[in-house]
Amino acid sequence: MLRYGIAQFVGSWVSESGYHLRIKKVRKGRASVDFLDPRGAPVQRPYMGGAPTLKMVAHYDDYNGMFEVDLWEEGKGFILDLTHEYNYELDPERREALAPALSRNERDRFLDAYYSLFGPLDHFVRRKAQNKKL
Repeated sequence: MLRYGIAQFVGSWVSESGYHLRIKKVRKGRASVDFLDPRGAPVQRPYMGGAPTLKMVAHYDDYNGMFEVDLWEEGKGFILDLTHEYNYELDPERREALAPALSRNERDRFLDAYYSLFGPLDHFVRRKAQNKKL
């Protein structure tokens, strides 16, 4: 099923290393994102006083197709950049995927110590919907 705009990012995603993304649309161009470790727990962000990676603000730029998750406060610290691919070349099965990248302000050198919090940054594939028994 082809999705367009912010809808192509909405849903539940998992990486090969077991990290999870849950993305919910809030309104046009805005989403709420949960980033969970392989155990299914939110990552604690020491650079934010231990705040969990839940309900993080994401911005979608429809014109450029950019989806950016604020891993700190808006305009500060880390940003998780996600690129949507319908048949991702680097996935062995060429599945629909989100290709991640981390960016940050170059002046925030103290953040170098925190890259590992977000795992190896494998691509994320859409989780299959679980069949519910009636």
